[in-house]
Amino acid sequence: MSRFILYTTTPSRAGIVRWMLEECGADYQAVDVGSNQSALLAVNPLGKVPTLKDGGHVLTETAAIVSYLAEQFPEKNLIPAPQSPERGDYYHWLCYAVNLEYAAVDKMRGLTTDGVFPGTVRKIKKAIGYGDFDSYLNLLRTHLQNRRYIVGDGFTALDLYFTGLLGWLIQAVQAVAPEPVFMEYLQTHYTRPASVRAQEAEAEEAVKG
Repeated sequence: MSRFILYTTTPSRAGIVRWMLEECGADYQAVDVGSNQSALLAVNPLGKVPTLKDGGHVLTETAAIVSYLAEQFPEKNLIPAPQSPERGDYYHWLCYAVNLEYAAVDKMRGLTTDGVFPGTVRKIKKAIGYGDFDSYLNLLRTHLQNRRYIVGDGFTALDLYFTGLLGWLIQAVQAVAPEPVFMEYLQTHYTRPASVRAQEAEAEEAVKG
C-alpha cells in the first residue's frame, strides 16, 4: 500500500502536489475524485483538492503540502536547511505567493478600483496586506531578473509552487502578461523530468475521464 494518497481532479491545484510527489520520488496513489466526491468528503469536509493523506494524517492547502513533503524527504534538498537565513526567505516568499494569488483575484474582480469603491482605493491599499497588485507583482518581476530560483542556488518546493501559480495566472486566467522574465522562469521548471511525469499522468487521467 502506498504511503501517500493524493485526492485530485484534473485540472486543479492538485497537479502541483503530484509534481512535488514526483520530485520526492514518493510512493503515492492518486485518487481522482471528479466523479466520487464521497471519497474526498470522507477525509476533507470542505471537499477541496488537493488533499493528501500520509498514513492516518490528512493535509490540505497546496503551500502547506509541498513544504511538508520537502521536509519528509530532506535528501532531495527541496527546502533550505532549518534555522538558515534561506529558510526564512523560503517562508517569506511562500507567504508572498499566497498573497499574490489573492491580489490577482481581487484585481480580476475589480475590488480595488474607484469604479467599485469610489474614493476608497488609498484606504484599501493601506488595509490590505499586499497593498496593490501591480506593486506586489513588480516585486517578483524584479526579484526574478537574472535568477533561476526564488531562493538559494537550487530548485526548491518554492519554485514548484511559483511555477504552478504563475502558469495559472498567465495561461489560465490571463491576469499576468506573458513577460519574458516570467516565461523564462516557467520554461526552466516546467521541463523538469518530475514535472513532465506529472503532466503525463494528468493527461492520461483526463483521457480516461
